[in-house]
Amino acid sequence: MKKSEGQQLKYPFIVGIDVSKESIDICMIEMITQHSNCITLTNTSEGYTKLRRWLKQHGNDDHEHTLFCMEHMGIYTRNLVKYLLGRGGKVWLESSLHIKRSIGLARGKSDKIDAERIARFAMLHQQEAKLIKLTHPTLERLQNLMRLRSRLLKSKLSQERAIEEIGHFDKKGAMEIRRLSKSSLEGVAKSLKKVEEKMLEVISIDKEVRSLYELITSVKCVGKVLATDLIIYTHGFTRMLDGKKLACYCGVAPFEYSSGTSIKGSPGTSNFANKILKYHLHMASMSAIRHCPELKEYYQRKREEGKGKMTILNAIRNKLLHRIVAVVKRGTPYKDRIVLNKVEMT
Repeated sequence: MKKSEGQQLKYPFIVGIDVSKESIDICMIEMITQHSNCITLTNTSEGYTKLRRWLKQHGNDDHEHTLFCMEHMGIYTRNLVKYLLGRGGKVWLESSLHIKRSIGLARGKSDKIDAERIARFAMLHQQEAKLIKLTHPTLERLQNLMRLRSRLLKSKLSQERAIEEIGHFDKKGAMEIRRLSKSSLEGVAKSLKKVEEKMLEVISIDKEVRSLYELITSVKCVGKVLATDLIIYTHGFTRMLDGKKLACYCGVAPFEYSSGTSIKGSPGTSNFANKILKYHLHMASMSAIRHCPELKEYYQRKREEGKGKMTILNAIRNKLLHRIVAVVKRGTPYKDRIVLNKVEMT
């Protein structure tokens, strides 16, 4: 048997699942015969039970040797993933853009067709599968709280901006709207405060998460929001414990942009990134050039050298990320160079 054939049989069964709010479309490929079967079920516990029976009817009674692949669909995939992982299934969550681009030119679209395409993608790229584990309950709670905080903050900012815009043209009208919106804005502000207090409470209860949080926030200008988001998206730093990979994921890693002799662009960041983390990193870098003497001096020096503002800020984002990864790997809080130099002098 050829090596490639041996690799293909790593998983006797490949299952592609297209997930929506109400239903799940499943396509299973039996690797030896390359035969496929499809079914549509409800996205409920009853549907998951029927899925297990259906797989068994088609000769698949061993989840531990089955690769289940689906797209990232947020909360829609949460219960299904828990169900499959709880029964030993190997689950691979991949971005829809990656799957779409790897397929090439494709015509037609339906939930059933999407499930088949996901299954074919998983079959061809199974050696690259990034298997996930059960999400820690604390991280799941923090993720829910962070989403609630984001919605509340968006609502607050939306109301405040609307009042400001009216104020440019009609100050009396803006004052009236501000007065009428006062109770609403105060209510949102109180809710925001309660959510942030609950987040800190959840973090403090879990010893492991609290330890990570304290290490990350020991880095100057890294606040509670960025620290919590990093813990959530890295699954407690069990993923991407590498500065370069994390920088790429956050969209702050510079990439070359050139082709032949005609295209010679400056290196830039990619749009394929976690925009939430990128925004919070940007805010941390803006704080750093004001309140961190070392990074403030770095920013001013690079500006005098003629570097662009955003280029320097991106470099500072990278510095912050690498410092965070370093303290997590080392397991000890960050110590400023200025403090270390004073200690050495004494």
